[in-house]
Amino acid sequence: MENDRITIRLPQIDLRQIDLLIRLGEFTTRSEVVRHAVKEYIENHTNRILAKADKYKYIENHTNRILAKADKYKKIQELEAAAAAIEPYMKK
Repeated sequence: MENDRITIRLPQIDLRQIDLLIRLGEFTTRSEVVRHAVKEYIENHTNRILAKADKYKYIENHTNRILAKADKYKKIQELEAAAAAIEPYMKK
């Protein structure tokens, strides 16, 4: 995979931490640290967005079920009102 070059500016404290990670053998270069951090951030952020979307889908489905029940209940009420209006005229 081909990499593009970018330039970023970081606070000195962040660079010191990056250099310590390299010194401890966790990474070999600053670029490797930044690539890893960006990849991890994108993965975590994507997962948060997907979780949020799932939550909204659940809420939407739940709301639709409630509305369907309410619509059914309204139809029952309308049918009961119609029956009450018609019953006096029905032969017994």
